[in-house]
Amino acid sequence: MSRKPISISKNTLLKAAEDYYRLRREGIGYIEQMGSSQWTDYNTHDPGITILEALCYAITDLAYRTGKELKDILATAVPPADKLNPYPDQAFFTARNILTVNPWTTDDFRRLLINAEGIRNAWFICKECACDLQYFAWCDGDNLVLSYDRPSNPQIQPLEVSPRGLYEVLLELEDDAESGDLNTRKIETSFSVFDGDGKAHPTVMEIRFPDWEAENKTKWAVFLKSNDAFGQTNGASFNLNLLQFGATQGYNVISDPLLDEEGKNNYLRRHWRNLFYADFEIEILPGGEKIAIEDATIRFLGDTTAKNGCTTTRIAEILLEKKPSGILQQYRNKAIKGHSLVEASKVLLHRHRNLDEDFCNIQVIEIEEVAVCADIEVAPDADIERIQAKIWFLIEHYFNPSVPFYSLQELMNENTPVEDIFNGPELNNGFIKASDLEKAKLKVMLRTSDIINLLMEIDGVVAVYNLLLTKYDNHGNIIKGAADPIWSGGSPIFDASKTSAEWLLFIKANHQPRLYHNLSRFLFFKNGLPFVPRMDEAYDTLTQLQGEAERLKFKNAPNDLVPPVGNYSRLEDYFPIQYSLPLTYGVGPEGLPSHVSDARRAHAKQLKAYLLLYEQLLGNAFAQIAHTRELFSLDPATDRTYFVKEFSEELIRGYNEITNGLNTTGLESMAETLNEFRERRNRFLNHLMSRFGEQFSEYALLLNNLQGTTIAAERLIEDKTAFVKAYPIISHDRGKAYNYRENFCDSENQAGLMNRVSLLLGFPDLKFSFIAEISGSTTFGVNFDLKDSFGRTLLIGITEVEAMNTRMAENKARKIILRQMIQPTAYETTISAGKYSLKLNDKNGNLLATLTAHFDSKQEAQATIDDLVGWSSNARTIVVEHLLLRPKFPGDALYPACSEGPCATCGEEDPYSFRLTLVMPAWVGAFTTNLEMRRFADITIRQEI
Repeated sequence: MSRKPISISKNTLLKAAEDYYRLRREGIGYIEQMGSSQWTDYNTHDPGITILEALCYAITDLAYRTGKELKDILATAVPPADKLNPYPDQAFFTARNILTVNPWTTDDFRRLLINAEGIRNAWFICKECACDLQYFAWCDGDNLVLSYDRPSNPQIQPLEVSPRGLYEVLLELEDDAESGDLNTRKIETSFSVFDGDGKAHPTVMEIRFPDWEAENKTKWAVFLKSNDAFGQTNGASFNLNLLQFGATQGYNVISDPLLDEEGKNNYLRRHWRNLFYADFEIEILPGGEKIAIEDATIRFLGDTTAKNGCTTTRIAEILLEKKPSGILQQYRNKAIKGHSLVEASKVLLHRHRNLDEDFCNIQVIEIEEVAVCADIEVAPDADIERIQAKIWFLIEHYFNPSVPFYSLQELMNENTPVEDIFNGPELNNGFIKASDLEKAKLKVMLRTSDIINLLMEIDGVVAVYNLLLTKYDNHGNIIKGAADPIWSGGSPIFDASKTSAEWLLFIKANHQPRLYHNLSRFLFFKNGLPFVPRMDEAYDTLTQLQGEAERLKFKNAPNDLVPPVGNYSRLEDYFPIQYSLPLTYGVGPEGLPSHVSDARRAHAKQLKAYLLLYEQLLGNAFAQIAHTRELFSLDPATDRTYFVKEFSEELIRGYNEITNGLNTTGLESMAETLNEFRERRNRFLNHLMSRFGEQFSEYALLLNNLQGTTIAAERLIEDKTAFVKAYPIISHDRGKAYNYRENFCDSENQAGLMNRVSLLLGFPDLKFSFIAEISGSTTFGVNFDLKDSFGRTLLIGITEVEAMNTRMAENKARKIILRQMIQPTAYETTISAGKYSLKLNDKNGNLLATLTAHFDSKQEAQATIDDLVGWSSNARTIVVEHLLLRPKFPGDALYPACSEGPCATCGEEDPYSFRLTLVMPAWVGAFTTNLEMRRFADITIRQEI
């Protein structure tokens, strides 16, 4: 294919400011309109036209620089140190920072967990009843009564009250390389039985352990300890006894004195296809603590030779194996891994919990195994083993769809909108599509028609007959009443006599179907003749198919859209207009010849002075482009919005003689006053805030009324800059609650609502940093400083505390400092060399911290004291989530119900669900006496909630 050569168009369409000829034409047109009575010569030799042409050329240069891409205009001479953040002072927040949120919906929380290591899928169920306790509410005269017990008067019909906002979380864990499926309590072990010819007959033994974790948490914790004696590999660390082994509960065939060895073996053969029950007793040494595991169920799978050759002695040896490969050790290892993943999920969820929500139960999902049987007619040349593997694979995926991860580039190539890609929490292992999450919801029923349609799509499959689904519980028993419901009044009525389904199989609520390989049977027919696949080859092919379909999590892959880095150019460089005029004008760097008259020199100087007006205007325009980054900068040091070009004798010869030493300060004072800067700076910040749908209009009005326009304008610049700087966090965490499983006193462990409201109310964004060093057995010296969001240090000091560890020392130091900062009398003002300084004293009057800033007046120092008192007081704000006060144990006090007027159960009976109480300081700043500011705070809090 021939490629079209790259060429420059002869008729390029230029913007008006870039079109030299258009500018010249319009300039002459203006001259004709304004000066036609005095100016009649518009030819190129005319000096006025020559000057016009020089100005037009300069304007095109300005237009071309203005038309550069924004990234090139914002580029700096020094390459950015952080390529992921090339514009650190700009509000160019990346997609990962500004579009993601703390998990908000159940799908968001699912993404959060699936992204975690070891979690394959997760489901969140909004609880309609309390996970802890319910109580009753009724009216007793004019009083609303809340009680755990029903009213003694049978004529009163109480209202059952259950707090809402609670979630039950179900986890599906990823398969472990050593322990296999961590979601089941089933252990499979294989052994061989040899016939008379020495041929091995494989035998599978399935052992399903009961769910005894909830029954005895203390012994379960002992069982899971990974560093106790039970974790040793030698046989001397624990004793293992088999208290029961038989086809009926309570019977132990191994210890039956009425049966000899042959009788015991005959008992095993007679009940070979039945479930056996086993009780284990583990004695931990050397302490002697005993742990009982009761009613574990065992199923044997093997051919007739395996059945006839298996003995109770061999079974007992396998069950009582004390090596790391033993049954109990395998189960314990699986339980430890599963337990650790559940605990890690709890930590993760509570770190991202939302206000007035809680997780009442987090556990691994229960499994319902489903066996699938069918007759499959295949083509004569079909590969039966591969078809068998595909059947398993498709059924597994139908029962339990996976949630694949995608790379950022894959989604971008699919033209997925960026706001959809980054919708939800930030993920570290790729991205998850909403459609895949929807497909991977828990199934409530299985349709045989769906399975048949899937199987018919396999190459080589001709027909599917007699497909049957059979469901088993977690003990291995067939579940009755699970198939083909009779519909009555819109509700299904199950036939308890049926144990399998030909059309529909319903799955128990909050359970996951899983293909039961060992009891699934597929018989293949070629031209009417039956065939059975070689199972080892079929399983190998299944492993291959699963590996091909698996989408691993994307480790260390790009997960954000990086802002483009521009190419720096010297946008402020300026070439004087007068230097482009003919030499005869005498305004160039060469000047005039030495023999010209004084009048001729005066004329040239007049022209140079006249042209300096244009030079300054154009120079300022170039400076404005070069300083574009400062117009929208979040740097608090920004002090200009109009920028000027300072010329010099080196740039324009004769400049000092004409301007009489005009410097940058003089030029800037003419271009922009301090009040003009404050007004324009606020407008630029308003623009930045409007990008995110935010505004400070009412707050600005109240501040103007309270402090006056001048002071308020300066304060608003600080408040708006801090708000925009912190916007990724306060937007991301706007609904996030504090983590009650961690230290409440930690400054980072706060509700996102508190941070956002504080900034909206004008409190500064300050944070402590601590370095604690031990100086005695329990004594720590804690160095601390207080910085704003721009890294400016306001306060620095050191204190000594008694604590058990570094974290406790830092938290204790924070309490001491805040306790002093809220007291205006703890601040001391001193003056030296005309400058005022501040220090903070401890409760004994000794120095605790010093302020790094110095002030020109005592009023400025006092204003800083007021700000620090206000901030430290606001840091003590408490966000009370009523849901966390809900009753959890019988006898817990119920929240007092308040009802005004006639008693009614209209919402006051449930004081826990979706209710917050904010306790904030009202003794600081404008909130002390100004009722309008209090009203504004109240409205702001309600709007944010």
